[in-house]
Amino acid sequence: MEEGAHRPRVLVVGAGPVGLVLACELLHAGVDVEIISKTKRESPHSRATILWPRVLELLDRVGVAGRLVEGGHYFDQMNYYSEKRMIGLVRFDRLRGAGYPFAITIPQWRTEAILEEHLASLGGSVGYDRTFVGGEQSSDSVTCRITGPDGRTRSCAYSWVVGADGYGSTVRDAFGFGFAGRSMRTRLAITDAEIIGESTSSEAAYYLTRSGNMVLAPLGDGVFRVGASVPDGYGEETVDRAFFERLLRERVPGERRLGGMRFSGVFTAHVRSADTYARGRVFLVGDAAHAMSPSGAQGLNTGIQDAVNLGWKLAGVAGGRYRPHLLSSYDTERRPAVDQVAGLSTRLARIGLYARRSQTLVRDTAYRLGTATRVLERSLAPRLAQLDTHYGRRTVRRGFTPGERLPLGWRPSDTAPVLAVDRYTVLLWPGLEYRFGRWAAFVDAVRRTVDGVQITDLGGRPPGALLSRLGRHASALVVRPDGHLDALLPLSGGTSTDRVEGLGRLISRNTLRSPETASVPVPLAPAHG
Repeated sequence: MEEGAHRPRVLVVGAGPVGLVLACELLHAGVDVEIISKTKRESPHSRATILWPRVLELLDRVGVAGRLVEGGHYFDQMNYYSEKRMIGLVRFDRLRGAGYPFAITIPQWRTEAILEEHLASLGGSVGYDRTFVGGEQSSDSVTCRITGPDGRTRSCAYSWVVGADGYGSTVRDAFGFGFAGRSMRTRLAITDAEIIGESTSSEAAYYLTRSGNMVLAPLGDGVFRVGASVPDGYGEETVDRAFFERLLRERVPGERRLGGMRFSGVFTAHVRSADTYARGRVFLVGDAAHAMSPSGAQGLNTGIQDAVNLGWKLAGVAGGRYRPHLLSSYDTERRPAVDQVAGLSTRLARIGLYARRSQTLVRDTAYRLGTATRVLERSLAPRLAQLDTHYGRRTVRRGFTPGERLPLGWRPSDTAPVLAVDRYTVLLWPGLEYRFGRWAAFVDAVRRTVDGVQITDLGGRPPGALLSRLGRHASALVVRPDGHLDALLPLSGGTSTDRVEGLGRLISRNTLRSPETASVPVPLAPAHG
Protein backbone atom coordinates (compact mmCIF):
# COMPACT_ATOMS: atom_id res chain seq x y z
CA MET A 1 0.00 0.00 0.00
CA GLU A 2 1.46 3.34 -1.02
CA GLU A 3 0.81 5.71 1.87
CA GLY A 4 1.08 8.69 -0.42
CA ALA A 5 -1.83 7.36 -2.49
CA HIS A 6 -4.01 5.89 0.26
CA ARG A 7 -5.12 7.35 3.55
CA PRO A 8 -3.15 5.61 6.35
CA ARG A 9 -5.29 3.38 8.53
CA VAL A 10 -4.52 1.87 11.94
CA LEU A 11 -6.04 -1.28 13.44
CA VAL A 12 -6.19 -1.41 17.26
CA VAL A 13 -6.94 -4.91 18.54
CA GLY A 14 -8.45 -4.72 22.01
CA ALA A 15 -10.89 -2.19 23.48
CA GLY A 16 -9.81 -2.02 27.10
CA PRO A 17 -8.67 1.32 28.57
CA VAL A 18 -5.28 1.17 26.84
CA GLY A 19 -6.67 0.46 23.38
CA LEU A 20 -9.39 3.09 23.85
CA VAL A 21 -6.88 5.78 24.91
CA LEU A 22 -4.75 5.02 21.85
CA ALA A 23 -7.75 5.10 19.52
CA CYS A 24 -8.88 8.45 20.99
CA GLU A 25 -5.38 9.87 20.52
CA LEU A 26 -5.33 8.84 16.87
CA LEU A 27 -8.89 9.96 16.11
CA HIS A 28 -8.27 13.36 17.70
CA ALA A 29 -5.37 13.79 15.27
CA GLY A 30 -7.56 12.87 12.30
CA VAL A 31 -6.11 9.39 11.75
CA ASP A 32 -8.39 6.67 10.35
CA VAL A 33 -8.71 4.07 13.14
CA GLU A 34 -10.51 0.75 13.46
CA ILE A 35 -10.72 -0.66 17.00
CA ILE A 36 -12.07 -4.16 17.51
CA SER A 37 -12.95 -6.34 20.49
CA LYS A 38 -13.65 -10.05 20.63
CA THR A 39 -16.41 -9.66 23.22
CA LYS A 40 -18.72 -7.01 24.58
CA ARG A 41 -18.10 -5.70 28.09
CA GLU A 42 -20.41 -7.57 30.42
CA SER A 43 -18.25 -8.33 33.46
CA PRO A 44 -19.07 -6.52 36.74
CA HIS A 45 -15.50 -7.08 37.90
CA SER A 46 -13.63 -3.83 38.50
CA ARG A 47 -10.18 -5.30 37.81
CA ALA A 48 -7.71 -2.36 37.76
CA THR A 49 -9.01 0.42 40.00
CA ILE A 50 -6.38 3.11 40.61
CA LEU A 51 -5.44 5.95 38.26
CA TRP A 52 -2.29 7.74 39.47
CA PRO A 53 -1.44 11.47 39.10
CA ARG A 54 0.70 11.28 35.95
CA VAL A 55 -1.86 9.20 34.13
CA LEU A 56 -4.59 11.65 35.14
CA GLU A 57 -2.43 14.39 33.58
CA LEU A 58 -2.16 12.42 30.35
CA LEU A 59 -5.87 11.63 30.37
CA ASP A 60 -6.45 15.35 30.78
CA ARG A 61 -4.50 15.73 27.55
CA VAL A 62 -6.77 13.13 25.92
CA GLY A 63 -9.80 15.04 27.19
CA VAL A 64 -11.36 12.68 29.75
CA ALA A 65 -9.63 13.29 33.10
CA GLY A 66 -12.37 15.58 34.42
CA ARG A 67 -15.10 13.00 33.85
CA LEU A 68 -12.96 10.23 35.34
CA VAL A 69 -12.29 12.27 38.48
CA GLU A 70 -16.01 13.00 38.79
CA GLY A 71 -16.81 9.31 38.37
CA GLY A 72 -14.09 8.06 40.71
CA HIS A 73 -13.21 8.24 44.40
CA TYR A 74 -10.49 10.63 45.56
CA PHE A 75 -7.62 9.34 47.67
CA ASP A 76 -4.36 11.01 48.59
CA GLN A 77 -2.71 8.82 51.22
CA MET A 78 -1.35 5.28 51.46
CA ASN A 79 -0.95 3.82 54.94
CA TYR A 80 1.26 0.86 55.86
CA TYR A 81 0.68 -1.49 58.80
CA SER A 82 2.75 -4.35 60.17
CA GLU A 83 1.14 -6.93 62.46
CA LYS A 84 -1.82 -4.53 62.82
CA ARG A 85 0.32 -1.55 63.90
CA MET A 86 0.82 1.46 61.67
CA ILE A 87 4.43 1.84 60.54
CA GLY A 88 4.29 4.50 57.85
CA LEU A 89 2.42 6.51 55.30
CA VAL A 90 2.89 8.20 51.95
CA ARG A 91 0.92 11.31 51.06
CA PHE A 92 0.25 12.37 47.47
CA ASP A 93 -1.32 15.75 48.19
CA ARG A 94 2.17 17.16 48.80
CA LEU A 95 3.49 16.21 45.35
CA ARG A 96 5.13 19.25 43.79
CA GLY A 97 4.47 20.24 40.21
CA ALA A 98 1.65 17.72 39.78
CA GLY A 99 -1.46 18.70 37.87
CA TYR A 100 -3.35 16.18 39.99
CA PRO A 101 -1.81 15.83 43.49
CA PHE A 102 -4.02 12.85 44.24
CA ALA A 103 -5.13 9.53 42.75
CA ILE A 104 -8.59 8.16 42.13
CA THR A 105 -10.06 4.72 42.49
CA ILE A 106 -12.57 3.86 39.80
CA PRO A 107 -13.86 0.50 38.52
CA GLN A 108 -12.30 -0.39 35.19
CA TRP A 109 -15.70 -0.86 33.55
CA ARG A 110 -16.53 2.77 34.37
CA THR A 111 -13.20 3.96 32.98
CA GLU A 112 -13.92 2.04 29.79
CA ALA A 113 -17.45 3.45 29.52
CA ILE A 114 -16.18 7.04 29.83
CA LEU A 115 -13.43 6.43 27.29
CA GLU A 116 -15.85 4.79 24.85
CA GLU A 117 -18.21 7.75 25.10
CA HIS A 118 -15.29 10.05 24.34
CA LEU A 119 -14.34 7.83 21.40
CA ALA A 120 -17.88 8.21 20.04
CA SER A 121 -17.70 12.00 20.43
CA LEU A 122 -14.63 11.90 18.16
CA GLY A 123 -16.51 9.94 15.54
CA GLY A 124 -15.22 6.48 16.44
CA SER A 125 -16.82 3.25 17.63
CA VAL A 126 -15.72 -0.18 18.81
CA GLY A 127 -16.29 -3.11 16.45
CA TYR A 128 -17.50 -5.77 18.86
CA ASP A 129 -17.65 -9.53 18.17
CA ARG A 130 -14.65 -9.22 15.87
CA THR A 131 -11.68 -11.50 16.42
CA PHE A 132 -8.17 -11.02 15.07
CA VAL A 133 -7.02 -14.46 13.94
CA GLY A 134 -3.76 -13.79 12.11
CA GLY A 135 -1.78 -11.58 9.80
CA GLU A 136 1.34 -10.91 7.79
CA GLN A 137 3.23 -7.70 7.22
CA SER A 138 5.25 -6.30 4.36
CA SER A 139 7.42 -3.23 4.11
CA ASP A 140 4.44 -0.93 3.58
CA SER A 141 1.35 -2.63 5.09
CA VAL A 142 -0.03 -5.27 7.43
CA THR A 143 -2.65 -7.70 6.15
CA CYS A 144 -4.93 -8.99 8.92
CA ARG A 145 -7.54 -11.72 9.03
CA ILE A 146 -10.53 -10.80 11.16
CA THR A 147 -13.56 -12.96 11.93
CA GLY A 148 -16.75 -10.93 12.18
CA PRO A 149 -20.07 -11.40 14.02
CA ASP A 150 -21.37 -13.52 11.14
CA GLY A 151 -18.51 -16.00 11.55
CA ARG A 152 -16.92 -15.09 8.23
CA THR A 153 -13.23 -14.20 8.10
CA ARG A 154 -12.09 -11.32 5.94
CA SER A 155 -8.65 -9.98 5.05
CA CYS A 156 -7.88 -6.28 5.17
CA ALA A 157 -4.70 -4.22 4.83
CA TYR A 158 -3.68 -1.60 7.36
CA SER A 159 -0.77 0.80 7.59
CA TRP A 160 -0.06 -0.23 11.20
CA VAL A 161 -1.49 -2.68 13.73
CA VAL A 162 -1.43 -2.27 17.51
CA GLY A 163 -1.98 -5.21 19.86
CA ALA A 164 -3.83 -3.95 22.93
CA ASP A 165 -5.41 -7.36 23.47
CA GLY A 166 -4.09 -8.21 26.90
CA TYR A 167 -1.95 -10.88 28.50
CA GLY A 168 -3.02 -13.61 26.07
CA SER A 169 -2.45 -11.37 23.03
CA THR A 170 -3.12 -13.03 19.69
CA VAL A 171 -1.38 -10.13 17.93
CA ARG A 172 1.79 -10.83 19.90
CA ASP A 173 1.68 -14.51 18.96
CA ALA A 174 0.76 -13.94 15.31
CA PHE A 175 3.73 -11.69 14.62
CA GLY A 176 6.34 -13.68 16.52
CA PHE A 177 7.02 -11.53 19.58
CA GLY A 178 8.72 -13.28 22.48
CA PHE A 179 7.16 -12.97 25.95
CA ALA A 180 9.60 -14.18 28.57
CA GLY A 181 9.26 -14.05 32.33
CA ARG A 182 7.85 -15.96 35.25
CA SER A 183 4.76 -16.50 37.34
CA MET A 184 4.75 -15.28 40.94
CA ARG A 185 4.71 -17.95 43.64
CA THR A 186 1.97 -16.42 45.77
CA ARG A 187 -1.61 -16.38 44.50
CA LEU A 188 -3.82 -13.37 45.11
CA ALA A 189 -7.50 -13.09 45.98
CA ILE A 190 -9.65 -10.03 45.30
CA THR A 191 -13.17 -8.83 45.89
CA ASP A 192 -15.10 -5.58 45.79
CA ALA A 193 -17.30 -5.44 48.86
CA GLU A 194 -18.86 -3.27 51.53
CA ILE A 195 -16.94 -3.36 54.80
CA ILE A 196 -19.08 -2.88 57.88
CA GLY A 197 -17.33 -0.59 60.34
CA GLU A 198 -15.07 1.06 57.74
CA SER A 199 -15.67 4.44 56.10
CA THR A 200 -14.60 5.12 52.52
CA SER A 201 -12.10 7.85 53.35
CA SER A 202 -9.34 9.32 51.20
CA GLU A 203 -6.83 6.74 52.45
CA ALA A 204 -5.87 3.31 51.18
CA ALA A 205 -3.92 0.85 53.31
CA TYR A 206 -1.57 -2.13 53.09
CA TYR A 207 -1.64 -4.56 56.01
CA LEU A 208 1.51 -6.66 56.24
CA THR A 209 1.88 -9.73 58.44
CA ARG A 210 4.30 -12.63 58.51
CA SER A 211 1.49 -14.93 57.32
CA GLY A 212 0.51 -12.72 54.37
CA ASN A 213 -0.72 -9.28 53.40
CA MET A 214 -3.96 -7.46 52.63
CA VAL A 215 -4.94 -4.20 50.96
CA LEU A 216 -8.07 -2.11 51.39
CA ALA A 217 -8.68 0.63 48.83
CA PRO A 218 -11.85 2.75 49.00
CA LEU A 219 -13.99 2.80 45.85
CA GLY A 220 -16.66 5.12 47.33
CA ASP A 221 -20.26 4.49 48.39
CA GLY A 222 -19.05 2.25 51.20
CA VAL A 223 -17.35 -0.21 48.81
CA PHE A 224 -13.70 -1.29 48.97
CA ARG A 225 -11.33 -3.19 46.77
CA VAL A 226 -10.11 -5.95 49.06
CA GLY A 227 -6.99 -7.83 48.00
CA ALA A 228 -5.05 -10.49 49.88
CA SER A 229 -2.24 -12.96 49.39
CA VAL A 230 -3.64 -16.48 49.55
CA PRO A 231 -2.18 -18.50 52.46
CA ASP A 232 0.15 -21.35 51.57
CA GLY A 233 -1.73 -24.61 51.51
CA TYR A 234 -5.04 -23.10 50.43
CA GLY A 235 -5.88 -25.26 47.42
CA GLU A 236 -9.31 -23.98 46.46
CA GLU A 237 -9.84 -22.14 43.17
CA THR A 238 -12.60 -19.96 44.61
CA VAL A 239 -12.89 -17.71 47.66
CA ASP A 240 -15.99 -16.77 49.63
CA ARG A 241 -17.10 -14.39 52.37
CA ALA A 242 -15.72 -16.63 55.11
CA PHE A 243 -12.27 -16.61 53.45
CA PHE A 244 -12.03 -12.81 53.37
CA GLU A 245 -13.51 -12.33 56.85
CA ARG A 246 -10.97 -14.77 58.32
CA LEU A 247 -8.10 -12.83 56.73
CA LEU A 248 -9.61 -9.52 57.89
CA ARG A 249 -9.53 -10.83 61.48
CA GLU A 250 -5.98 -12.13 61.12
CA ARG A 251 -4.37 -9.22 59.25
CA VAL A 252 -6.36 -6.01 59.81
CA PRO A 253 -6.81 -4.19 63.14
CA GLY A 254 -10.29 -3.67 64.58
CA GLU A 255 -13.51 -5.54 64.00
CA ARG A 256 -14.56 -5.61 60.36
CA ARG A 257 -17.10 -7.70 58.51
CA LEU A 258 -18.03 -7.83 54.85
CA GLY A 259 -21.35 -6.54 53.61
CA GLY A 260 -22.48 -7.10 50.05
CA MET A 261 -19.83 -8.63 47.76
CA ARG A 262 -19.76 -7.57 44.10
CA PHE A 263 -17.52 -10.43 42.93
CA SER A 264 -14.53 -12.46 44.06
CA GLY A 265 -11.71 -14.35 42.40
CA VAL A 266 -8.26 -15.89 42.72
CA PHE A 267 -5.46 -15.31 40.26
CA THR A 268 -1.74 -15.77 39.77
CA ALA A 269 0.27 -12.69 38.89
CA HIS A 270 2.95 -12.81 36.20
CA VAL A 271 6.10 -10.80 35.56
CA ARG A 272 6.81 -10.88 31.83
CA SER A 273 7.90 -8.64 28.99
CA ALA A 274 7.88 -8.85 25.22
CA ASP A 275 11.34 -9.02 23.66
CA THR A 276 10.44 -5.84 21.75
CA TYR A 277 7.35 -3.63 21.75
CA ALA A 278 7.62 -2.97 18.01
CA ARG A 279 8.26 -5.25 15.06
CA GLY A 280 8.02 -3.53 11.71
CA ARG A 281 4.55 -2.04 11.49
CA VAL A 282 3.16 -3.94 14.48
CA PHE A 283 3.23 -2.57 18.04
CA LEU A 284 2.28 -3.93 21.46
CA VAL A 285 0.83 -1.86 24.31
CA GLY A 286 -0.35 -2.58 27.83
CA ASP A 287 -0.65 -6.16 29.06
CA ALA A 288 0.10 -7.46 25.56
CA ALA A 289 3.60 -5.98 25.98
CA HIS A 290 4.23 -6.51 29.68
CA ALA A 291 2.84 -8.03 32.87
CA MET A 292 3.85 -7.09 36.40
CA SER A 293 3.01 -7.66 40.04
CA PRO A 294 -0.19 -5.88 41.13
CA SER A 295 1.63 -4.43 44.14
CA GLY A 296 1.50 -0.66 43.77
CA ALA A 297 -1.33 -0.86 41.20
CA GLN A 298 0.93 0.13 38.32
CA GLY A 299 -0.16 -2.13 35.46
CA LEU A 300 -3.05 -0.19 33.88
CA ASN A 301 -1.28 3.14 34.38
CA THR A 302 1.82 1.81 32.67
CA GLY A 303 -0.28 0.66 29.72
CA ILE A 304 -1.88 4.08 29.34
CA GLN A 305 1.61 5.61 29.29
CA ASP A 306 2.39 3.18 26.44
CA ALA A 307 -0.69 4.35 24.55
CA VAL A 308 0.15 8.05 24.84
CA ASN A 309 3.84 7.56 23.97
CA LEU A 310 2.97 5.59 20.85
CA GLY A 311 -0.16 7.58 20.03
CA TRP A 312 1.31 11.03 19.37
CA LYS A 313 4.18 9.55 17.37
CA LEU A 314 1.97 7.31 15.25
CA ALA A 315 -0.52 10.14 14.71
CA GLY A 316 2.27 12.46 13.55
CA VAL A 317 3.83 9.92 11.19
CA ALA A 318 0.43 8.90 9.78
CA GLY A 319 -0.45 12.56 9.29
CA GLY A 320 2.82 13.31 7.50
CA ARG A 321 4.14 15.69 10.18
CA TYR A 322 6.89 13.51 11.65
CA ARG A 323 9.64 11.39 10.17
CA PRO A 324 8.92 7.62 10.24
CA HIS A 325 12.08 6.90 12.25
CA LEU A 326 10.37 8.52 15.26
CA LEU A 327 8.32 5.33 15.69
CA SER A 328 11.47 3.36 16.59
CA SER A 329 11.72 5.42 19.78
CA TYR A 330 8.53 3.84 21.14
CA ASP A 331 10.32 0.60 22.01
CA THR A 332 13.60 2.21 23.12
CA GLU A 333 11.76 4.60 25.45
CA ARG A 334 8.98 2.48 26.85
CA ARG A 335 10.75 -0.79 27.58
CA PRO A 336 13.29 0.74 30.01
CA ALA A 337 10.53 2.81 31.62
CA VAL A 338 8.31 -0.26 32.04
CA ASP A 339 11.22 -2.28 33.44
CA GLN A 340 11.69 0.34 36.16
CA VAL A 341 8.00 0.24 37.11
CA ALA A 342 7.93 -3.57 37.05
CA GLY A 343 11.03 -3.66 39.24
CA LEU A 344 9.36 -1.40 41.80
CA SER A 345 6.20 -3.54 41.81
CA THR A 346 8.22 -6.72 42.30
CA ARG A 347 10.18 -5.19 45.18
CA LEU A 348 6.99 -3.98 46.87
CA ALA A 349 5.49 -7.46 46.52
CA ARG A 350 8.59 -9.09 47.98
CA ILE A 351 8.78 -6.66 50.89
CA GLY A 352 5.09 -7.13 51.60
CA LEU A 353 5.56 -10.90 51.98
CA TYR A 354 8.50 -10.89 54.39
CA ALA A 355 7.99 -13.79 56.81
CA ARG A 356 11.15 -13.83 58.92
CA ARG A 357 11.21 -11.69 62.05
CA SER A 358 14.60 -10.19 61.14
CA GLN A 359 13.25 -9.11 57.74
CA THR A 360 10.12 -7.50 59.15
CA LEU A 361 12.12 -5.69 61.83
CA VAL A 362 14.38 -4.06 59.24
CA ARG A 363 11.42 -3.25 56.96
CA ASP A 364 9.28 -1.76 59.72
CA THR A 365 12.15 0.33 61.05
CA ALA A 366 12.81 1.68 57.55
CA TYR A 367 9.14 2.57 57.09
CA ARG A 368 8.96 4.34 60.45
CA LEU A 369 12.18 6.27 59.96
CA GLY A 370 11.33 7.07 56.33
CA THR A 371 7.93 8.41 57.35
CA ALA A 372 9.33 10.54 60.21
CA THR A 373 11.87 12.15 57.87
CA ARG A 374 9.52 12.11 54.82
CA VAL A 375 12.27 10.33 52.89
CA LEU A 376 9.80 7.51 52.15
CA GLU A 377 7.31 9.98 50.74
CA ARG A 378 9.85 11.89 48.65
CA SER A 379 11.26 8.70 47.16
CA LEU A 380 8.15 6.55 46.80
CA ALA A 381 5.29 8.97 46.06
CA PRO A 382 6.64 10.24 42.68
CA ARG A 383 7.36 6.68 41.60
CA LEU A 384 3.94 5.32 42.53
CA ALA A 385 2.41 8.41 40.92
CA GLN A 386 4.52 7.72 37.79
CA LEU A 387 5.62 11.37 37.79
CA ASP A 388 9.24 10.24 37.55
CA THR A 389 8.81 8.63 34.09
CA HIS A 390 11.91 9.57 32.12
CA TYR A 391 12.84 8.96 28.48
CA GLY A 392 16.53 9.81 28.62
CA ARG A 393 19.62 9.66 30.77
CA ARG A 394 18.88 10.77 34.34
CA THR A 395 21.22 13.23 36.01
CA VAL A 396 21.40 14.77 39.47
CA ARG A 397 22.16 18.29 38.30
CA ARG A 398 19.65 21.03 38.95
CA GLY A 399 18.95 21.97 35.34
CA PHE A 400 16.68 20.29 32.87
CA THR A 401 17.46 16.90 31.33
CA PRO A 402 16.12 15.75 27.94
CA GLY A 403 13.56 13.01 28.47
CA GLU A 404 12.17 14.25 31.77
CA ARG A 405 8.53 15.11 32.34
CA LEU A 406 7.99 18.83 32.70
CA PRO A 407 5.49 20.05 35.33
CA LEU A 408 3.19 21.58 32.72
CA GLY A 409 -0.22 20.71 31.37
CA TRP A 410 -2.56 21.17 28.43
CA ARG A 411 -5.47 22.99 30.09
CA PRO A 412 -5.71 26.78 29.74
CA SER A 413 -3.86 28.45 32.62
CA ASP A 414 -3.12 31.99 33.79
CA THR A 415 -0.19 30.89 35.96
CA ALA A 416 1.86 28.56 33.77
CA PRO A 417 2.66 27.87 30.09
CA VAL A 418 0.23 25.59 28.27
CA LEU A 419 1.53 22.78 26.08
CA ALA A 420 0.24 21.97 22.61
CA VAL A 421 -1.56 18.65 22.20
CA ASP A 422 -0.78 18.07 18.54
CA ARG A 423 2.73 19.46 18.05
CA TYR A 424 5.98 20.31 19.79
CA THR A 425 6.04 23.36 22.06
CA VAL A 426 9.08 25.65 22.18
CA LEU A 427 9.46 27.57 25.44
CA LEU A 428 11.75 30.60 25.07
CA TRP A 429 13.37 31.90 28.27
CA PRO A 430 15.28 35.23 28.20
CA GLY A 431 17.10 34.72 31.49
CA LEU A 432 18.94 37.85 32.64
CA GLU A 433 20.89 38.30 29.41
CA TYR A 434 18.42 39.99 27.09
CA ARG A 435 17.09 43.48 27.15
CA PHE A 436 13.41 43.70 26.34
CA GLY A 437 13.82 45.09 22.82
CA ARG A 438 16.43 42.56 21.74
CA TRP A 439 14.46 39.69 23.24
CA ALA A 440 11.23 40.73 21.54
CA ALA A 441 13.06 40.89 18.20
CA PHE A 442 14.54 37.44 18.76
CA VAL A 443 11.15 35.92 19.65
CA ASP A 444 9.66 37.54 16.56
CA ALA A 445 12.43 36.02 14.42
CA VAL A 446 11.74 32.57 15.86
CA ARG A 447 8.01 32.93 15.19
CA ARG A 448 8.68 33.89 11.56
CA THR A 449 11.24 31.18 11.00
CA VAL A 450 10.46 28.03 12.98
CA ASP A 451 7.21 26.59 11.71
CA GLY A 452 5.04 23.65 12.73
CA VAL A 453 5.48 24.19 16.48
CA GLN A 454 3.85 26.24 19.22
CA ILE A 455 6.09 29.12 20.33
CA THR A 456 5.66 30.35 23.92
CA ASP A 457 7.58 33.34 25.22
CA LEU A 458 8.31 32.78 28.91
CA GLY A 459 9.48 36.37 29.12
CA GLY A 460 5.94 37.45 28.46
CA ARG A 461 3.99 35.09 30.71
CA PRO A 462 4.47 33.34 34.08
CA PRO A 463 6.75 30.29 33.78
CA GLY A 464 4.89 28.48 36.58
CA ALA A 465 6.67 25.58 38.29
CA LEU A 466 9.60 25.92 35.84
CA LEU A 467 10.80 29.20 37.36
CA SER A 468 13.07 27.76 40.05
CA ARG A 469 15.00 25.71 37.46
CA LEU A 470 15.25 28.06 34.49
CA GLY A 471 18.38 29.84 35.70
CA ARG A 472 20.07 33.09 34.70
CA HIS A 473 20.95 32.20 31.12
CA ALA A 474 18.65 32.38 28.09
CA SER A 475 17.52 29.04 26.71
CA ALA A 476 14.95 27.30 24.54
CA LEU A 477 13.13 24.21 25.79
CA VAL A 478 11.71 21.97 23.06
CA VAL A 479 8.83 20.00 24.60
CA ARG A 480 7.17 16.98 23.03
CA PRO A 481 3.37 16.67 22.70
CA ASP A 482 3.37 14.26 25.68
CA GLY A 483 5.00 16.84 27.98
CA HIS A 484 8.51 15.39 28.06
CA LEU A 485 11.52 17.56 27.29
CA ASP A 486 12.92 16.74 23.86
CA ALA A 487 15.91 19.10 23.82
CA LEU A 488 17.43 22.08 25.60
CA LEU A 489 19.21 24.76 23.56
CA PRO A 490 21.30 27.47 25.26
CA LEU A 491 20.68 30.86 23.68
CA SER A 492 23.97 32.41 24.78
CA GLY A 493 26.78 33.15 22.34
CA GLY A 494 26.72 33.41 18.57
CA THR A 495 24.47 35.62 16.52
CA SER A 496 20.70 35.74 16.67
CA THR A 497 20.61 34.06 13.26
CA ASP A 498 22.82 31.23 14.57
CA ARG A 499 20.46 30.65 17.49
CA VAL A 500 17.36 30.64 15.31
CA GLU A 501 18.96 28.23 12.84
CA GLY A 502 20.09 25.96 15.68
CA LEU A 503 16.55 25.82 17.00
CA GLY A 504 15.28 25.04 13.51
CA ARG A 505 17.70 22.12 13.20
CA LEU A 506 16.54 20.71 16.55
CA ILE A 507 12.93 20.81 15.43
CA SER A 508 13.73 19.21 12.08
CA ARG A 509 15.21 16.06 13.66
CA ASN A 510 11.79 14.48 14.03
CA THR A 511 9.49 16.68 11.97
CA LEU A 512 9.32 16.78 8.19
CA ARG A 513 10.87 20.23 8.05
CA SER A 514 14.03 20.29 5.98
CA PRO A 515 17.16 21.33 7.94
CA GLU A 516 18.33 23.24 4.86
CA THR A 517 15.28 25.49 4.99
CA ALA A 518 15.31 26.01 8.73
CA SER A 519 16.22 29.68 8.37
CA VAL A 520 13.75 30.50 5.59
CA PRO A 521 10.84 32.59 6.96
CA VAL A 522 7.53 30.72 6.69
CA PRO A 523 4.15 31.36 8.33
CA LEU A 524 3.73 29.91 11.83
CA ALA A 525 1.09 27.20 12.03
CA PRO A 526 -1.86 28.07 14.32
CA ALA A 527 -1.14 27.15 17.94
CA HIS A 528 -3.35 24.60 19.67
CA GLY A 529 -3.88 23.94 23.31
